[in-house]
Amino acid sequence: MQQQLVEAIHTLYHHADPQVKRQTSAQLENWQQSESAWSLSDSILHDPSSSMEAQYFCAQTLRTKVQRDFEELPASAAEALRASLLNLLIRFATGATAVRTQLCLAIAAMAAHIPSRQWGEGGIVVWLAESLSKQAQDVALPCMLELLTVIPEALGSYRPAVRPERRRSMQQEIVASAPHALQVLASCLNHKGAPSVAGPVLHAFAAWLKLSAGAGLDGADLAGHPLTKAAMEGLTSVDTFEDASDAVCELVMCTSVRGEPEQQMMPLVQLLVPAVMSLRPRFQAAAQQAQSQGGSEDDVEAVKGMARLFAELGESYVGLLAQASPDATQPVEALLDVAAYPDQAISAISFNFWHHLMRRLTLPEHSAHVRRDVEIITSHSQDPAANTRSVEMQRRLDVFTPAFQRLVTVVAHNVQYPPDHHEWHQDEVQDFKQARYAIAEALEDAAEVLGWQRTLGLLLAPLQQLATAFDWRVAEASLYCVRCIHKTALPAAEPLLLSLFGSLPSMPTNAGAGSLPYTVANLIGTYSDWLARTLKRGTQPSQGHGQSQGQLLVPQLLQLLMQFLEHTEASGAAASAIRNICHSCGRYLASSYLEGLMQLYQKVQGQGAAAPIGTQKLAERDVLAITEAVTSLVASLQGDSQASATQALLEPILGPLQGLLQQPHQNGAGPGQQVPGAGQQDNLEYIGALVDRLSTVFKRTTNASLAATNLAHCWPLLVTVLTQYSSNDRIAEKTGRAIKQALQSSKTASAAMLPQVVETVAQQFQQSRQPCMLYIASELLKAYGADQQFQAPLGQLFSTLVVQALQGLQQLSGYDNNPDMADDTFLLISRGVRYSPGVVYNPHMLPIIVDAAMIGVLVQHRDACCSILSVLRRLHNINDPDSEVRVSHQQEQQLRAVMLQKDPLLVRILLGGALGALPKSRVDDIAAVFYDMLYVYRGEAYPWIVAALAAIPNQAATDADKHSFLKSAQDLASGIDNRWDIETALDDLSEVCRRNRHSEEAAVRSLLPPELYQASMPQ
Repeated sequence: MQQQLVEAIHTLYHHADPQVKRQTSAQLENWQQSESAWSLSDSILHDPSSSMEAQYFCAQTLRTKVQRDFEELPASAAEALRASLLNLLIRFATGATAVRTQLCLAIAAMAAHIPSRQWGEGGIVVWLAESLSKQAQDVALPCMLELLTVIPEALGSYRPAVRPERRRSMQQEIVASAPHALQVLASCLNHKGAPSVAGPVLHAFAAWLKLSAGAGLDGADLAGHPLTKAAMEGLTSVDTFEDASDAVCELVMCTSVRGEPEQQMMPLVQLLVPAVMSLRPRFQAAAQQAQSQGGSEDDVEAVKGMARLFAELGESYVGLLAQASPDATQPVEALLDVAAYPDQAISAISFNFWHHLMRRLTLPEHSAHVRRDVEIITSHSQDPAANTRSVEMQRRLDVFTPAFQRLVTVVAHNVQYPPDHHEWHQDEVQDFKQARYAIAEALEDAAEVLGWQRTLGLLLAPLQQLATAFDWRVAEASLYCVRCIHKTALPAAEPLLLSLFGSLPSMPTNAGAGSLPYTVANLIGTYSDWLARTLKRGTQPSQGHGQSQGQLLVPQLLQLLMQFLEHTEASGAAASAIRNICHSCGRYLASSYLEGLMQLYQKVQGQGAAAPIGTQKLAERDVLAITEAVTSLVASLQGDSQASATQALLEPILGPLQGLLQQPHQNGAGPGQQVPGAGQQDNLEYIGALVDRLSTVFKRTTNASLAATNLAHCWPLLVTVLTQYSSNDRIAEKTGRAIKQALQSSKTASAAMLPQVVETVAQQFQQSRQPCMLYIASELLKAYGADQQFQAPLGQLFSTLVVQALQGLQQLSGYDNNPDMADDTFLLISRGVRYSPGVVYNPHMLPIIVDAAMIGVLVQHRDACCSILSVLRRLHNINDPDSEVRVSHQQEQQLRAVMLQKDPLLVRILLGGALGALPKSRVDDIAAVFYDMLYVYRGEAYPWIVAALAAIPNQAATDADKHSFLKSAQDLASGIDNRWDIETALDDLSEVCRRNRHSEEAAVRSLLPPELYQASMPQ
């Protein structure tokens, strides 16, 4: 067997045929899960003649087995395994590094499984130190350093398959082991003849600090600790800077809680702050060299490390800094240096600090110090009515105002395109965009502190310098920054903004203006709400001046945006901006500017998918944006004007659509389905686009009666599209969405059309099985489900659609193969439960629905699974307050009879899903079903839980593992409302059973019917 394994490993690494290598890999993976993998791996590793590939593969196998399958071993074998791994580690101490790392990870994983007391006093750290102390330094030192690095990483991860209570007890062991680990690491520093030891020691030091978060460590002791001294000294060395900076960052984080330094850590704080601040001259020198394009003596990683140290210091002590004492100046200025660094990836490191500082300064409930200081001031105040809190807040704002002003100036400069931006690759363009998004958030934070007027003045200052020599890059950067602060409470008709927007039409935006037209269009669209408030202010009798300015300005901006529609880069932004302005300002523009915008609408209808291939000037999404814009404007009209304008919107859509549908067949192709060539129109694409445009008109029509009229007018054409393109999923989906939008807009006004719609939906679904028919039916149930006169046709439609849909979902594989159908079917059922329970709660449909849910609930598709779980919740929570219609007593009794019969099996299926058949992310959703079931059926449901848990073998979960979930279910059944408890308990039980493949399979197999188990678990 050993020789066969060695040969298979050789084949895996060296065979020329990829197919053979894949087959061998699968065979070896299966072997790794067998119990024989323990002894064979150990044997090969002890064999001095084995190859390096075999050694690495077997070391990796042992590491995986210890992590996931440790329970396979008898208790008596743990000590032998531990001794064998240590012997192997000593053997490979000076050999292959990759093998040694895998062995260290295996020993570290054993620490997760074996309690600290079984390692002896001091736990695994002391045991390892004593065991390796007998070896030569060149053997013991590398092993000990790597072990002390990987042990905290292993204990802090979820890779070792341990039970939840063991994982919780590990936290206590970590705290107890940390001092021993630091002591051993300190002793490693004293070893002679090992010049490279400082870096690995500091790396391990950082790992233990991160894992323990400083718990159990004293600030004064840490301040005088040799490792802390080594970390401080390491900041001055190029060789150790990276590891030292990581260690100092972890030290800083250990000293604070929620942005405030801990009192018992103050000795360490007083040591850390000067040490970190001493790096500022070095950082400033690197920034100056980078700014001058001359490069930097420090590499990028070292500069990032210094920036991270400044940022970590600021974030950890932001509460202290926010008190605005003189001591706060230096850390804040250091972070301004970081923000000003020309490399935007480094500059962004400071942004989180500025956000936290902003919140401390503007939202005092986030600062305990502000509350304490205010209380002290109030207690000594001679004027009880004085708002001392506001006085203190204002003082702090005044202190930090210059810093935030400088922040605005430096980051605003960083958004400017560099001269060589046209040479960028795509990934560089994307990086620049991401950097700009981060700067936008920093500017928002600064505006919260400085206020809109001061911030706006700073951002507009560069524009004033362009009077003599215009530079589009400067103008674009300034306008981009102004756009970033649009959420600030800017007053209507603000003179600075009026002046800015008034200057936009005269700003050079020709072909040489780069991205300026795009940014101008985005700016206008972003400020559409402000433009609406400016127009509204002007409609007030006392604000005539504002009215004239607003009414003059908005048409100019619209005209500018129309020009930008001809600009390749700016057309999309211009179309979106026109849509935003029409949404926000529609009521003020409809009467005066509809004609011009209607002309634009007519013009763009020939663009997008309507244009021959290769000649499109506007993308179809931009045509939809213009369509949405003008429809919103039309919706602001009243009476006959709205009706006639809506008809004008529909004509350029319905006419071409009808023409395409009447085209004769060509060469056996369906109507409009000729294959397009260059300069020809893609008719299939055009038909889908026309339906989308129609859907947009339906969606933005706010008059229900008019929407119903439009639906009736368009209905024959929509039916024709569905009939001729029933096999085209994309067009059918678009058409279904258009009908759904029309029904949503018309509400109950389209009642006269209900018989036609019901008949068409039923026929189309029977012929095509298109899921879009299901959500049309859902919309009908929402609109008419509560009306008794429509119960019969809707009930017939519901039963027809659901039964036909479920015919293809009789096995779990059907759900996995067609999750969209499953999702839409159960969304329809959920809509029926909420709006028309009579169509669901009847002896014919209920058993069919529940049986389908019990099969499909194990579908892997997230949305489909959640829709089924939602239906199961609604079936148990019959008095759901979200339901629009009350359930009758007869319907309640029918539901109860079915659920009492089906629930015992449903409990087992749901539990099987929670314990392994479904992704871990579904566990909380399943717990919600158990909660509703136990809450409604109480003592009747509890025995089902007991029976299901009893079926789970001890291999997967012991009685102690099951106790918490059983107890929470018993409490809920007895009337104690404990939803959080049952979620937590089920999550713990799920973690127990999922700890390795064997326990997971055993749990799921014991709960599910064989056919569901085979279908749900990967083989």
